[in-house]
Amino acid sequence: MYKLISLLAVFGPYVIAGGRFERTISRPFRSLLRVHNGMRWGSWAQKEMCPTGMYATGFSLKVADMWESLLVGDNTALNGIRLHCINPSKSSSGPYEDYATVQSDVGSWGKWSDIKWCSSGFLTTFQLRVEPYKGIMDDTAANNIRFNCSGNTEMLQGSGMSWGEWGEWSETCGGKGICGIETMVEQPQGVGDDTALNDMRISCGGVLPAQRGLCG
Repeated sequence: MYKLISLLAVFGPYVIAGGRFERTISRPFRSLLRVHNGMRWGSWAQKEMCPTGMYATGFSLKVADMWESLLVGDNTALNGIRLHCINPSKSSSGPYEDYATVQSDVGSWGKWSDIKWCSSGFLTTFQLRVEPYKGIMDDTAANNIRFNCSGNTEMLQGSGMSWGEWGEWSETCGGKGICGIETMVEQPQGVGDDTALNDMRISCGGVLPAQRGLCG
């Protein structure tokens, strides 16, 4: 299948703060949240963490829509996920004006969506929509994602594609909230079938009395 390679640069794993890209400094975390319906094309990228003292309160997606898929001759659906992190101890003149953005590896196609925010609290658990293997047909792997906010009081759904089915929810973060991301992404296959993002793992952290210093 013929492909047009996207001209968009793939920046890889970075933290974005104030319009500036910086490498994330690794920090401890309490647990790793997984789902079991991800596909296995590609390889795991470097884990990237929110800056110390910050936790993910919002997210945005990089999605190749139907129009782009028609242009390149292949559907890749969900290409990337960003976590947007805030420091709950710092006041702000407006909601979430001071935040940092982290991402692991992303696919080469698609555009970034607007940020979806929890109205309060942090992201604590996630669910992936994944299309299973289709044989000689066009595979897309991960299509969309949902997150629950603290206390399961609010569910946020991304603006991804609708192929495949929703899997089971990950375990719920037992600490304060989500604080890191690691993605499995298939690199461009040339004339082969591209799938881009296949799976993800999420780091959970908190500063509970018995866990002081973990992802804090």
